[in-house]
Order: sequence, then C-alpha cells, then structure tokens
Amino acid sequence: MKNKIFLIITLLILTANAGLCEQTRTVAVQDIAIKFGLAMVGVVVSSFIIFAGLAIYNKIRENSSKTNLNIEDDILKTPKSVDSAIKFFIQKNKLR
Repeated sequence: MKNKIFLIITLLILTANAGLCEQTRTVAVQDIAIKFGLAMVGVVVSSFIIFAGLAIYNKIRENSSKTNLNIEDDILKTPKSVDSAIKFFIQKNKLR
C-alpha cells in the first residue's frame, strides 16, 4: 500500500513539469541537473571551508595547550604525601 502511494506521488511530481509548461521534458531535466550540480559544488566548498577552519582552530588550540602541559600532567598524578598535596594545591590555585 505504501509503495503504491509513494509511486503515484513520485509519478505525479516527475510528470507535472511536462504537462504544465511549454518546455520539453529534457530541458526541465537539464535545468534540474544543473541546479543540483551547483548545490553539490556549494556543499563541497562549504565543507572544505569548515574543515580548514577547524584545522586552523585545532593548531592554535594545540599550541596554547602545550604551555599548560605540565599542570595538566600533574592533575592526573595523585600526591604521595600531604606536603606534595599542599604544594600542588598552592601551584594549581596560584597561592603565593
């Protein structure tokens, strides 16, 4: 049932241009193909722009995170004594 309804709707959409306008079917199909091609070129260009922007952002973020690498490595280590825990807390919170 659903396939018949889908087939009928698709048939109506594809044949509507041939029945309602004076252009031939081939011209209408060519116009649709050209518009579709232009849309796909736009998708490719915008995808490349987004990819390049994110790559630049990651490079900038990676360079800035290298300076804070020592503190982040220390965060993952558990202090062995009370003194080392206090030193880490002071260093982390910059209490001098």
